[in-house]
Amino acid sequence: MPFSEDAHHGALSSASTLGRFESKADFQSPEFHAIARSLEDGTQKAYSAALRWIERERLEAVCLFNGRMDATRAVLEAARSAGIPFVSLERTWFGDGLQLLPNENCLGLRTLGKMMAQWRDRPLTRNQALRAVRHVAARFLRRNDKEWRAYNVAARTVEWPQAESARRILLVPGSYNEFWGHPDWVSKWSEQTAAYDALIDRFDLQPSELVLRCHPNWGERIGTADGSKAERYYTDWANRRGVHCIASTDTASTLGLIERSDAIVVAGGSAALEAGMLGKQVIAMGPSIYQQAGFQSDAMSPAALQAMSLLPASNFSERAHIARLTLRFAYTMIYRAPQYVDYVRSITATRYEYREGADAGRLVDTFRRGALSADDATHADNESGEDEVLAMVSRREWEELNALGDGVEQLPAVPRLVHRRWMFRPIDIIRDAFPRGDR
Repeated sequence: MPFSEDAHHGALSSASTLGRFESKADFQSPEFHAIARSLEDGTQKAYSAALRWIERERLEAVCLFNGRMDATRAVLEAARSAGIPFVSLERTWFGDGLQLLPNENCLGLRTLGKMMAQWRDRPLTRNQALRAVRHVAARFLRRNDKEWRAYNVAARTVEWPQAESARRILLVPGSYNEFWGHPDWVSKWSEQTAAYDALIDRFDLQPSELVLRCHPNWGERIGTADGSKAERYYTDWANRRGVHCIASTDTASTLGLIERSDAIVVAGGSAALEAGMLGKQVIAMGPSIYQQAGFQSDAMSPAALQAMSLLPASNFSERAHIARLTLRFAYTMIYRAPQYVDYVRSITATRYEYREGADAGRLVDTFRRGALSADDATHADNESGEDEVLAMVSRREWEELNALGDGVEQLPAVPRLVHRRWMFRPIDIIRDAFPRGDR
């Protein structure tokens, strides 16, 4: 049976997520390697079977789901070994359209990075700005029910824990296990907490100027695993440094803390969207989908951190520029990078409707070119439309923005009825009973 080293990495990637490992010590533990070994045989068998299937059927291309986890990674690597193009398919962030990434798995940053760089300097029309901002408004209003997961739905607004702090820096760590092992996501810091230590030293930050918000995800079970490894890793660091730490199960509003901060520190997390939209400095200490969007402050390496500076709260022009670039990032992430946005529409996090008229030739072209074209390639000639929307954001008019954004959606044709085969219908009923994200 042929062996694929890259398919082997798929087993490691699956193990990282199944066990929700976080620290360097976690990934060197017997527990991690035991899970990886349990997946190895099935992954290699899937690779061998997929390679035979490609050769037997003389396939010219493969479209596959995910491409990151064990068996799906095995199919992807079989396509790569056979020398044929492939496209990975995944759910989009906000539900509409399809995430299609040519010749990379669902975590790849190459395609997204190119698109972000291509569109970040092009203004949005008023309608485009409204379409983008309504998703951000829904997050602030806690009505983002089309996203895969919903956290801290009973959040309470709290004041900044250290009211007299001269500077207010919010640390918002993510879950490293979600992208561990992918070459595009490799950190240049030895550990995430080492990056925090370097940040403190670089700007002579006092413990009273920092708040660490543990991710609400860590207080929930995903499958059989909880998030205790990540929570313990960051909580232990905060205790050593005397930094105020908010537990994952605390209902304190992360959005409220972002509102009251001067800057947030992220390592790929989605909190950058809300923070950037509010004009907060977004200090990025790791790779992300927005690393080419222009609104982050690069601290992804020791050298980058040394070249970076903290943004004064009084620098209103730069903060306005951050908000503008974040708005454009949101539009690209929701309406340009996803494909068939007008034809694949999310009703809920798990239910969809499909509309007539989509051009299948776009997918064929993606295979042939190995690159994506923007689903919406239009833009404005000036910033006036953005200015109107950003002024409403500065006034925190989330209800109005949500309503206006809904009003500019124009959908083609009528939905096409797509019926699930009878054997899958009970699965859908059971799945809808689970909390969002556990489905």
